[in-house]
Amino acid sequence: MLSGFRRILRGRASQARRRKPAIGLWKTTLTGQDSRRTIAVVSILIAEDNVAQRAYLRELLEREFASHGPIIEAGDGDTTVQLALSERPSLCVLDIQMPGLSGVKAARAIWRAYPQARVIFWTQFPHEVYINEIRKIVKSVNPPPAYGFIHKNNPEARFIRFIATVLEDGADMIDPAFKDSFKQPLLTEFEAEALYYLALGLSNWAIARKCSLSLRGVESRLTALYEKLFVTTAEGTPNEAYDKLAYNIRTRAFFEALRRGLLNSDELEKAAKELEGWIERDQKRYLEESKTTAH
Repeated sequence: MLSGFRRILRGRASQARRRKPAIGLWKTTLTGQDSRRTIAVVSILIAEDNVAQRAYLRELLEREFASHGPIIEAGDGDTTVQLALSERPSLCVLDIQMPGLSGVKAARAIWRAYPQARVIFWTQFPHEVYINEIRKIVKSVNPPPAYGFIHKNNPEARFIRFIATVLEDGADMIDPAFKDSFKQPLLTEFEAEALYYLALGLSNWAIARKCSLSLRGVESRLTALYEKLFVTTAEGTPNEAYDKLAYNIRTRAFFEALRRGLLNSDELEKAAKELEGWIERDQKRYLEESKTTAH
């Protein structure tokens, strides 16, 4: 009997060693004998501004992942970051387009302070502008965090598999419909911003002032951007001279960015408002420079 009991204990110890450590906030409490006991507090954070979709997520997670509760909710990006950093949930399910910070910018802030966070981007707007930003953020986190990216229109069974894979296995999951987007050449910070400057009509001169670059630096960087956007070009072919005369490369870049979802109206509106403030400040700076030059 005793040897059998020992075998059971050894088996349980072995299972405990194989089990993944719980991710969450660790708290120290006091027992009756005043000795300290440390326990892992796990939770799941839902960030979704649509009340009906948030209620659906809560019901699904409480039903399928009850052992990982409780469920915490946020309806905007700023609250999402505050809750994630104070509660340290096992998993954050983030909508992308939310009031305040987007789900992507919220993830950046969360991973900066809490790199162990596991995140699923659950979105109706799987634009490449967001995918490009997510890929850059993930690359900057060390070690790389576990994350998932899935469209809201997916069947519930697939969504449950996504959650289980990211939450319980710590593995990445990408919606099959967007795997090609995750393989596109990664745009640099300048290239991603330059698309908005081109769309908003800035000249190379203005872009150089905005980014503190030389004109030559802007031109070379824009050339690299065009090469990433247009995999096949007429360069080196009999049509090269004709295409240079026939097309405006900046307008074509704007169209290609729209087609691929590297630009969208929501982010473009934000960029336009930010640019208005910069233009106002730079006009004053230019007038001061002109006065100095005149003297």
